[in-house]
Amino acid sequence: MLRPYTPLSLEIVLSNHNQPLKMSRRDFLKLAGGVAAFGFSAFVLVPQPTFPRVLLPGALLPAARFQAACNRCGKCAAVCPHDAIRQSADGLPYIDGLSGWCDLCMDCVEACPTGALLPADPQQIKLGVAEIDRNRCIAWLTAGCRLCYEKCTNLKQAITIDQDLRTYVDESRCNGCGACVNVCPQPDRSGGNIRAGRAVALKVNPNDPRT
Repeated sequence: MLRPYTPLSLEIVLSNHNQPLKMSRRDFLKLAGGVAAFGFSAFVLVPQPTFPRVLLPGALLPAARFQAACNRCGKCAAVCPHDAIRQSADGLPYIDGLSGWCDLCMDCVEACPTGALLPADPQQIKLGVAEIDRNRCIAWLTAGCRLCYEKCTNLKQAITIDQDLRTYVDESRCNGCGACVNVCPQPDRSGGNIRAGRAVALKVNPNDPRT
């Protein structure tokens, strides 16, 4: 016998129960909406940086002064020719090399409307230091990659290789531009997408007052 249609209730059979669970249409829509919202949030949420992160060239120091002066307008990121500047969840700009590398053109300084970025000598700027994860770096695992070395050879010559083709960073020469990070093809320890982290990363200079 056909059962009458009841528009205000839905029956959901649970796998661990023999009896159906009755739920009103309103409750069902709430449940479905919650699941959909969770799925959407899981899709759009991405890892966010935890400061200290490598600040932009000319940034006020220490970092607290820069964070207070920056109005999170994003103009620095908009003018960066290499897309090196990213913004945290609250809009604070930083450089990590994942999206691009900094050639110290100082366009971001000119675009800054608040004085959070000030003119500086590109030859004297040290944004941070590159650090190679030897447990993830292809050159250390199989001696099959020289991309960071070759990139840096044309810039600061801060990355060297030994007779086994393993890579090393000369911290005295590295200016933290992020070019090595940008060309690295190997994900970091998380093993995820290279857009989230790579086998070489930029670290804040431990001798920098912004730490």
